[in-house]
Amino acid sequence: MKITRYIASVVVLLSLSTTMLGQQGEVVDKIIGKVDDKIILKSELEQAYLQFLSSPNALQFDGDARCFLLKDMVESKVMLAMAEIDSVIIDDARVDYDIQGRAQQIMQRFGSEDAIRQAYGKSLDQIMEELRPDIEQQLLIQQQERDIVADVTVTPNEVRKLYNNIPKDSLPLYSTEYEVGMIVKQPEVDNDEIEQLKKKLLGIRERILKGESFEIMATLNSDGPTSANGGNLGFNQRGTMDPAYEAAALSLKPGEISMPFESSFGVHITQLIEKRGNEYNSRHIILIPKPSQKDVQEAVQYLDSLREQIIAEKITFEEAAKQYSDDESTSVNGGFMSGQFGSLRVPANGLDPELYFEIDKMKEGEISKATTVQVSADDQVARIIYFKKRIAPHRANLNEDYEKLKAATIQMKKSQKRQEYLQDKMKEVYIEVAPEYNRCGIINNQ
Repeated sequence: MKITRYIASVVVLLSLSTTMLGQQGEVVDKIIGKVDDKIILKSELEQAYLQFLSSPNALQFDGDARCFLLKDMVESKVMLAMAEIDSVIIDDARVDYDIQGRAQQIMQRFGSEDAIRQAYGKSLDQIMEELRPDIEQQLLIQQQERDIVADVTVTPNEVRKLYNNIPKDSLPLYSTEYEVGMIVKQPEVDNDEIEQLKKKLLGIRERILKGESFEIMATLNSDGPTSANGGNLGFNQRGTMDPAYEAAALSLKPGEISMPFESSFGVHITQLIEKRGNEYNSRHIILIPKPSQKDVQEAVQYLDSLREQIIAEKITFEEAAKQYSDDESTSVNGGFMSGQFGSLRVPANGLDPELYFEIDKMKEGEISKATTVQVSADDQVARIIYFKKRIAPHRANLNEDYEKLKAATIQMKKSQKRQEYLQDKMKEVYIEVAPEYNRCGIINNQ
């Protein structure tokens, strides 16, 4: 399953690489597989093979990798054919969202539109438009697979049966695990700081209105990761950006620059570049407020007061975390960190080193006093830690590891149902594989 997920993750890269190789005339391609009217090219297999060799999965794999990859490609084409037969539909908004995510990954990889043009001879928008059919097909395949296994459930008896069928000396050995909770408080920046940033942005806005380049001013002044790209955010779907930012951008006419405004990320000015249907293209300059030491100390005092209430049993740790913690990733779990399969137990190597050394000095059941944590070069938060329990190394058992065993049972049933589905549907569709790959036994699997 890990390798299958890996293959799916390189679809866009393969499409890019194959397109460029074809343009340069370096590959004499041929069809090596057919599933109904869908084809598999030799270049696709070879590109997948090269990507596989450079991945960590190659070190764990023992077998004919080309056969494995080709079999997976055939199975994906079967899934695609069945998705079309079953009239599976992917909403355009879902496709647009995925394209946006892929475009951001490409932009992060190359750093700028100019670098992308130099590498591919076309704009990012042109590249994503060419990749759109591949992304749509990938999403169709994923949806078809989800639909196939959507009703898979397991009973406690099935989990117990799986556990009992594993030889005791073959049960997984789990290292030391921890149940650790935290409540985080983000310092609230003084209003004077916000007003100073707005004043600075007003000055920058005036300079732009007088003729200076927005992009140059963004590069020189913006705190955001887009500063290196002149503050450009590219096209975004309505409803995907911070609501305050989107409201400000969409209230403008193309070319207009907003007055300074606040969002959950900082203080901005934005310029609307273009509206296109349900999308809009904009750029911005953001200044991120930096809390003073007084602001940080007030956050520490707030958490120390909350800790006293927890110790006095006026509120439980879990309730306090859900109500007051600024860390969304843990507050939903009552402050507790989550491990594999949704378990609230985290292995030692899954803990941040600083957090690990903190709990190493604590006793089980203890709640620490509030301390500050440096989360970035200019950003501190206050935090209290609840060291609930330490679980010693042990072999898997039903009492302590039920959720992990349940997840393994579900995954096994899903894999089995997927394989049974493929074996059945491969008898219904036309499949042809080039003779040089007969060794792979793909047709024989029917």
